Amino acid sequence: MLGIIRLGAYLLSGLTIWQFVNDGSAMNNVLPAARHLVLDPSHGMVFGVCAGVSNYTGFDVTLIRLLWTVSSFYRGFGIILYVLAFLIMPSNA
Repeated sequence: MLGIIRLGAYLLSGLTIWQFVNDGSAMNNVLPAARHLVLDPSHGMVFGVCAGVSNYTGFDVTLIRLLWTVSSFYRGFGIILYVLAFLIMPSNA
């Protein structure tokens, strides 16, 4: 249990460092003000939540889907989070 949490923390910190190294250290490249977190059903597989998160963060949609799937194996946490994100996130239309 503690190993899964530790692995998630290492993965999150590694992805954050990779984002800074890949795009440079300018903060406007990491979090631009023009992006909005919205559903993207045209590029999504189910409801477009992962595609919307991918558009917002700039990470590959496959990586987002993989992380979401892995998190759903831990007590269904990913499924609950996915449904909540679908209900909260606005549509891009």
